[in-house]
Amino acid sequence: MKIILLVAYVIAAGLVLLGGLVYPQVKEWSYWAAGACGLHALLSLIVASCKMADAGRIAAWFWQGISTILCVGLLLTYFLKQEGGWLLAAAVLAGFTLLVTLVLSMVLKPDSATGR
Repeated sequence: MKIILLVAYVIAAGLVLLGGLVYPQVKEWSYWAAGACGLHALLSLIVASCKMADAGRIAAWFWQGISTILCVGLLLTYFLKQEGGWLLAAAVLAGFTLLVTLVLSMVLKPDSATGR
């Protein structure tokens, strides 16, 4: 599963970097968006390596995917409108995702039937 997660986030980062090459006006955004994809990929790999219930693992990955999309969208809005509130919103969302990941990885215990 780690390889699938890593490939998915590398493809997402590659697509935003390609968008930066095609549209030079959002070149700086593409670097920030690729960094956001990298951060979420790191969090996904942490969840993949933690011993936790499968349902919690799926919930964490789902939230991280939604958070990635929202962060990239907020960063795009920031770079197109140049209003600082959008960057702050993206940073708060990334911090909340980090917090959710940490809480889920510490609170949810592994399934007793599988012995994970």
